[in-house]
Amino acid sequence: MKDTIDVAVRRSPKYPAFIVVGIVLGMVAGGILGLLPVDTSELTQQFNRGSAVWLIMVVLGIVGGFLGAIVALILDRRSIKKATTYRVAAEYREVRRHRPAAAPADPAQPDNAAAVDPAHPDRVAPEAPAAGTGPDQGGPATASGTHRDMGE
Repeated sequence: MKDTIDVAVRRSPKYPAFIVVGIVLGMVAGGILGLLPVDTSELTQQFNRGSAVWLIMVVLGIVGGFLGAIVALILDRRSIKKATTYRVAAEYREVRRHRPAAAPADPAQPDNAAAVDPAHPDRVAPEAPAAGTGPDQGGPATASGTHRDMGE
């Protein structure tokens, strides 16, 4: 079956990159602020200048990470508005899955008795495909009832 579909193409930001850059910039800003000349005579022995610098760097690093994520979200929303839509010709065909007829169930034995792992009775092993039903033998290529081939 031939049809045309609309495809939206846009550039979206990489969120982890924006967050990492925000963390690094926040830590650099915290390091600069922590090393500014400040009167440290009021600091106790347990809380010295080095620990103050690290505390400021960590706090500003976290704030910078959040600001980087917010910038990425804003850029992502702007890219949705600027997305270009293309109309593409597509061809797809429906492939039906052939299921073998079910055997009559034995009430004394459960259907999955052979597939149950004795160590883990709540887990069931996956069933092996029937002979001649794989993609190499002309059978269905997917586990679902339909398959869309968009390339031809």
